[in-house]
Amino acid sequence: MRSKEKRGIAILIAITIIVIIIVMVSGKKEEINEEPRNETQQTEQEEKYTTELEDGTKINTSEEFNSSKRYNNLEISNIQYTEKNGMTVMLADVKNVGTTKHEKEIVKIEILGENGEVITELKPVIGEIEVGETIKLNASVTADVANAKDFRITAVK
Repeated sequence: MRSKEKRGIAILIAITIIVIIIVMVSGKKEEINEEPRNETQQTEQEEKYTTELEDGTKINTSEEFNSSKRYNNLEISNIQYTEKNGMTVMLADVKNVGTTKHEKEIVKIEILGENGEVITELKPVIGEIEVGETIKLNASVTADVANAKDFRITAVK
């Protein structure tokens, strides 16, 4: 082989290597750009049961979560479950629909996710409630757990 032919082959090999490197680097940039979009899609899916207000407050919108519940002779209704600045708060009306006075007690409220899994537990005190009387329930947790599908309330054992 002549030196001109060797130089031509070397140039072709160098160009081929450069093209391969450019294609590989471009492919990695596309992969990097894809990841944040996927994370955004996952976040939207994770926030299935909340709506965010302009001030950053998240409000739980799950029909199951916000429907009235019964616990013994108590009816829990007008449920508001919100999160702001890492603090999730549950507010509700608790009405004694029974025939006797409800004595003060600590209850366990299990916050449930999409598949019925327990996300967190709240243990508020329900005070004394006369027959027909309605009081407010206020329970909170220092975590963003507003995106819940439902809850259940039971006695603390």
